[in-house]
Amino acid sequence: MGRRFGKNIARRLMQRFENYRLPDGLSAGDICSIESGSGGFGIVKILALEPGTVHIRLYKEKFASRPDLIDATGLSLGTVHDEDGFGIGHLPLSARNFAHWEPMIIGHEEISLEELEGYNLWKESGGGVWG
Repeated sequence: MGRRFGKNIARRLMQRFENYRLPDGLSAGDICSIESGSGGFGIVKILALEPGTVHIRLYKEKFASRPDLIDATGLSLGTVHDEDGFGIGHLPLSARNFAHWEPMIIGHEEISLEELEGYNLWKESGGGVWG
C-alpha cells in the first residue's frame, strides 16, 4: 500500500505542476500579476523572452488580492535596506519556473533602456537561469 500511495501522490503532484502554463501571447513589455508565495500577489514586467527563459523585473510592492490593472510606473524596486522588502531589476527564470508563479497579463508598457541594463549585462556575461 505504501508504494502505491507514494506513486499516486507523485502522479498528482506532476499533474498539478504540468497544469502551469505561460499566458497566451506573453510578450516583452507585458505587466503580469503573480502569486508571491506568501498568500499575496506581486507584479513583474517581462523584459525579454528567449526559448525556455523569461527575463523579468520583479517589483517590491505586494498586494493582498490579485490586481487586474496597474500602472507599473508607480512601482519601485526599492533597496535591500527597505524594511518592507525589495524587488529585482533583472531576474532570468526558466519558463517552467515562471509559469509556476501563475502569471496573468494585466497590462503592457514600453521597456526603457535603463530597465534592460541588467538583461544586457547578463547576456554579455553568458549568465545562467534560475530554475
